Amino acid sequence: MVDVYQCEYKIYTDKDMTELLGKSISDWLFEFDPTHFISIQFPTEQRSYSLEKSLYKLKAVMKIFEKTLNPRHWYKKHLQFIGFAENTSGMWHFHLLLKNDRYPEEKILSGMDTTAKKFAFSEDVIDIQPIDRTPEHLHSYVNKELTADKNGNFNSFRIILSSDMFNLPVKQSIQSHKPSVAAPNNNRI
Repeated sequence: MVDVYQCEYKIYTDKDMTELLGKSISDWLFEFDPTHFISIQFPTEQRSYSLEKSLYKLKAVMKIFEKTLNPRHWYKKHLQFIGFAENTSGMWHFHLLLKNDRYPEEKILSGMDTTAKKFAFSEDVIDIQPIDRTPEHLHSYVNKELTADKNGNFNSFRIILSSDMFNLPVKQSIQSHKPSVAAPNNNRI
């Protein structure tokens, strides 16, 4: 006797995989538990079409921010962040989710203000806000430019981990649930 299996196959489209990616990243960010949302859009004359140049500027800004909080050995008391690069009209800007588990709120806000002054940025270049939105709203906002194809490949170059940017050891909370996109297994009945 021959066993008969009824298999359901689903063809996953790019849209399906992008939705799975968004869910996976939202789960990852929820576990990361950020405390601050930072938007950085460099002044018009400093904006670049090159992601590499924009990342170099972002690294300089965030390094000064960390040094402002802890001038000696800032890298030993590093504040983790996960960043998302966005491209508007060819120019790059960034949204960062910062996890502050070390400093009072006033020190974080004044540290970013001091950083902006050191770079002679106007007040609209860097915006830092404590996270008081629902996680779902925030996660969908930072996920908006991430896309996946039907094979599960996605534009991961848009995700920036602070540990990678500064070549620091990875803390557990970032590493523990890195996003991945995998289609669910086909079911056999």
